[in-house]
Amino acid sequence: MNYLIFPALDATIYEYFPNRNTGIDPILELNKYTSGSSGPNGDIFTSNYNSRILIKFNLNTISQSIASGDIINPKYYLNLSAIDSNDLPIEYTLYAYPVSESWVNGNGNFNDSPQITTGVSWNYRSGVEIGDNWSIPGGTWYSGSGYEASQSFSYSSPDIRMDITDIVNLWISGSIPNNGLILKRSYEDENSSAIFGELKFFGKDTHTIFVPKLETLWQDVDLSGTGSVSEIEDDRYVVYINNIRSTYQAGSRAKLRIGVRPEFPTLTYATSSNYLTNYRLPISSSYAIKDTVTDTYIINFDDTYTQLSCDDDGNFFNIRLNGFLPERYYTILIKSIHSDQILIHDNGYFFNVSR
Repeated sequence: MNYLIFPALDATIYEYFPNRNTGIDPILELNKYTSGSSGPNGDIFTSNYNSRILIKFNLNTISQSIASGDIINPKYYLNLSAIDSNDLPIEYTLYAYPVSESWVNGNGNFNDSPQITTGVSWNYRSGVEIGDNWSIPGGTWYSGSGYEASQSFSYSSPDIRMDITDIVNLWISGSIPNNGLILKRSYEDENSSAIFGELKFFGKDTHTIFVPKLETLWQDVDLSGTGSVSEIEDDRYVVYINNIRSTYQAGSRAKLRIGVRPEFPTLTYATSSNYLTNYRLPISSSYAIKDTVTDTYIINFDDTYTQLSCDDDGNFFNIRLNGFLPERYYTILIKSIHSDQILIHDNGYFFNVSR
């Protein structure tokens, strides 16, 4: 099962613009300006200047679902989609830590003139007017075993999908307050003379589908019917969805039934149709859901967390439509492994999410 949450707050804080708030800027940035390089205003920097990203998710619904037993032993991933990158090294690592002090999002944009100084910045948690400095400029966070998450990149896309399970578990257990995450480079990388370039990600205020997400994954597979429903043996077969609706309400849940039949049933003399025989796909089969227009995967194939279930009526899977943007269309794909071949079934099944 895959449950998606959009951020409640996010902002970039800039060392070179220590009082500037960017709480509603559609872009989040991880930049490093090295000594001697030229900045956005044509300035020549005399030392290194970095930016860091703050992001916070509301975990109330997840906490309640865990307490009720609806979510069991979940994994959590931070997802950020890159919009642009420049001068990146071939290999680098990004880190996330739980923020140790509260902060206010603010309503500033990077290009505001005059700059907005109400809201979080490199120097302040709530803004210049409030005067509540961070204990250390640039944000404060918990560190040590269990308080750090990271993702390493090597010849790969700059999109972030970082495992932050340990940190979220600390929040949910009440061990530390949920003040969100700070995303940054290591101290060594921030302070070195090496060029680490610019990373730009879509923020929560983007007008695209690439909104940051907290992805919650847990296994909810039911295989109780595998003994009573025969696995399809034909090399060529048709996969279809029995009960898909054209429209689902945002935030609702659905249970979708998967049917499978031979493409060319064996000709026999019988009193009923061969198409009424109930088959199932191989146990390792899974589903994915993508945005129909952009082909972007909202939920990707995963042998553990999107595995198809099977009861006495055949295959099915459950979906929760949190994290699906309304007024868009989504396509369902099914993956099966048959005769050592991986088959992706994209048979035109799609649905719309309404507000």
